[in-house]
Amino acid sequence: MLGFFVALESSLRFEELKTKSQLMRARAVYMMGLAFILSQFINLLSMSYAYGAYTFDHVVSAIICLFVVFTIFGLRFSRNFQLYAVIYSVLIIGGTLSSALNQNIGINSALLPFFILGVVVNGFICGWRATVAFGTAAIVVIWGLWWVSSNYSYTPIFDVEHFASRNFQRATQATLATVLLTMVTSFFSKNMHDAFGELEAGLKAAQSSDRAKTNFLATMSHELCTPMNGIIGMNEILEETDLDADQRELTAIIKESGRDLQTIIGNVLLFSQLDAGRISLDDAAFDLRDTVKKASKLHADRAEKKGLAFNVRIAPSVPGRLLGDSTRTTQIIDALLDNAVKFTDKGAVELSILGGADAQGQAALLMAVTDTGTGIEPEDRARIFDRFTQKDGSIKRRHGGTGLGLTVARGLADLMGGSLSVKSEPGVGSQFTARLLYATEAQGEPFMQMAAE
Repeated sequence: MLGFFVALESSLRFEELKTKSQLMRARAVYMMGLAFILSQFINLLSMSYAYGAYTFDHVVSAIICLFVVFTIFGLRFSRNFQLYAVIYSVLIIGGTLSSALNQNIGINSALLPFFILGVVVNGFICGWRATVAFGTAAIVVIWGLWWVSSNYSYTPIFDVEHFASRNFQRATQATLATVLLTMVTSFFSKNMHDAFGELEAGLKAAQSSDRAKTNFLATMSHELCTPMNGIIGMNEILEETDLDADQRELTAIIKESGRDLQTIIGNVLLFSQLDAGRISLDDAAFDLRDTVKKASKLHADRAEKKGLAFNVRIAPSVPGRLLGDSTRTTQIIDALLDNAVKFTDKGAVELSILGGADAQGQAALLMAVTDTGTGIEPEDRARIFDRFTQKDGSIKRRHGGTGLGLTVARGLADLMGGSLSVKSEPGVGSQFTARLLYATEAQGEPFMQMAAE
């Protein structure tokens, strides 16, 4: 059943609806139509059983159902919900009048539920004003039918005298029911549509604020990069001068701190660009092994300082030359290795690359970074790729960082048509695996292994 509604909404182009309010209105239109068609189908079966043959009523009912079908599929082309409310209102009132006036039977209580349905449907589709308008029209129709029943002869299908004595009471009760339902429905309809309006306004404001924040982050990151590059460059020049041991230690601290800050700024910049959809991909030839070597060097040095074993393994089947974006590949590897070294205090960190090229020259590679670090609890794995998220506050205080590295890595992997996943066991370690696709220039080269000495 759910598949039917999904297929129906797809055929009606509901994916083009921009707000939840429009979606609710559109669903009210087609649900009302389907309910009407179902009721008429049951009515056709009951008439066939009662009459023993097809009658003119069958034809009228079938024509109306066909008209409702066209009305529903009108949602594919028009979002004029006021028009659909008018169509259903006319069908409800017209059907009630045609049934009640056919034999001058006046107030037929069996038809009054259709008035109730019209009040509710108008509230969903158009709001409280449409509810009040339909309720007013329904009351006019009720008393119009009372007038007809009071001034015209009746067909002898029931006790006329007994019916006439209660006709005014029927009209009064129907009016009271319609008034009460109209009041209640208009109240809830107004609140519902107001709530949707406030929700949509809040969503637009949040999106606008998010865009402003993203633009601010991108601008500030660019502005911070220039002086930071100057600090790191001047520090490198200072290191080449005659320094005593204490001065050399201080410059080393400046260098390490500067690079850490440079990494943070780079992650913020990448995140803001990804968030704003401003990152494009290059499609150029590059040497994978050279790229991996350059991306791994800094992390190999960091691992050595922490006393960690650091290994890079590239399988022989992996092509040496690839067509793709080497910069984004480097950034993914850098983010994964940075995370692994940061959260590993003893043991080893390893980058392994597996995969190969198919007959069409497409290479599917698995880049896995494995560590023997703290690991990740199962409840934290679902949010480990969320922005500004680390597994807990104590980890953030201990290891630092913004929690953007893995977010950026997954965003880049998704942008490149790949994916990033994690397997982890608390106290044992973690493995982050990036699945990436490339075109190739040549077949693989001999097995390469690099380790920190």
